[in-house]
Parts: sequence; structure tokens; C-alpha cells
Amino acid sequence: MEWALKELEIPSDDVIMYITDDHNKVREALGIDKVIHEEWPVKYIDVEGQNVISVIPNKLTQLTENEVRIMVLREVAIIKIMNDPGLISMWVIPQGMNDNIAHRVSLAMLRRTIDFVIARSQSLIQFLVNTFNKIELRDIIISCKPAIDCAVTVLALDVPLSIELAGNSSLGKSLWNDVVRDLNNDFVKRYDDFRDFVRNNFNVENAYNYLLMMFKKS
Repeated sequence: MEWALKELEIPSDDVIMYITDDHNKVREALGIDKVIHEEWPVKYIDVEGQNVISVIPNKLTQLTENEVRIMVLREVAIIKIMNDPGLISMWVIPQGMNDNIAHRVSLAMLRRTIDFVIARSQSLIQFLVNTFNKIELRDIIISCKPAIDCAVTVLALDVPLSIELAGNSSLGKSLWNDVVRDLNNDFVKRYDDFRDFVRNNFNVENAYNYLLMMFKKS
């Protein structure tokens, strides 16, 4: 945790860390609603502006070092994002956009923003590459129909896009080309267009509007 805070240039004094066996125990102690879905062993929790990281050590020991490091980096990166208006504008839904698709796009854009923050550091980008599951993403794309649901799912997993956004276009494009190599279906063609637009106009409203145009209500 100290390593991740240092790498992302976040003062450790700004963060409270809890060691626990259940994130909901931390939420209960802080007076926050519990959640019922499964969570990562490392979890960022915002408590009225106070940054909290909840850690479940016995679950971390079941993972590889690369998996642990990228997981910690991603949760710590949220702290940086929540304190930077420019980064917040990339994924927060503007007023007037309040449907389910907008919320899903927002969550996908948050994931891309998190990885963008990590990819800006040359010393950290390799952790993104090492843990990027090309096979998982390729399998999803192969089965995808040209529909909004598929496009948002792929966007949420499109780590190469964040790498391109961070300025390493050759690496990001190479990773993406490996994913879609020899794939030439209608979804890939539409998503490639959508992907290029999002890279050049990176915020929720732009992504949402272009998504609806490219995939309509399919």
C-alpha cells in the first residue's frame, strides 16, 4: 500500500487503512450501508471526503504478486481521481443523464480513467500489461452482437484504450490489435469506430451519445 501511494504521489497522511476479514465490517464501523456483491480484497471507501482503504490480507495471499499490485494500484488511483476535477469530469454523469445506460457507461469510463492514471507512469504501465486478460476480452468480442450492452462491456475491459489515452499509443494499439486479430465482424467494425471517438473525446457525455448513435437501441 505504501508503495502504491508513493508511486501515484498520494500523501499517506490522506489515507486511513483498515485490515479486516470483511469490507462490510469496516462499513459498519463507519456507519455506511453494506453491499451484497463480492468485492476485491482491496477496497477504496469514500467517507464524506475521507479516503479509506479496506484490506483483506488472507484473500490477497491467494493471488500472484502482479495481481495484488495492480489491484492495490487501481484502488489507490481512485483517491487521485476523486481529488482531481479534470479526472472526475472524465467519468461522472452530467446533470440530465440519468438512465441505466448512462450509469453503465460512467462505470466503464471510471475503469478506463483508473487505468489511465496508472498508465501515465512508465514504471507502472507494465503491471497493466502483465494482468491484461487478452483471451477473456477476445472471447467476449467473438460472441458479441452489435449491441449497446456488448459495447459497454468491452469498454469496461479495454485496458489498451487507457494505455493509448496515457500517451503510449503504439503499445496500446499493439495490445488491441492482438485482441481483434483476424476478427472482422460487424461488432468489431462499430466498436473500433466508437473506440477511436472515445479516445479523442474522452468523457461520459460524449461516449454515451456516440454509443447510442453507433449501436442505437440494439
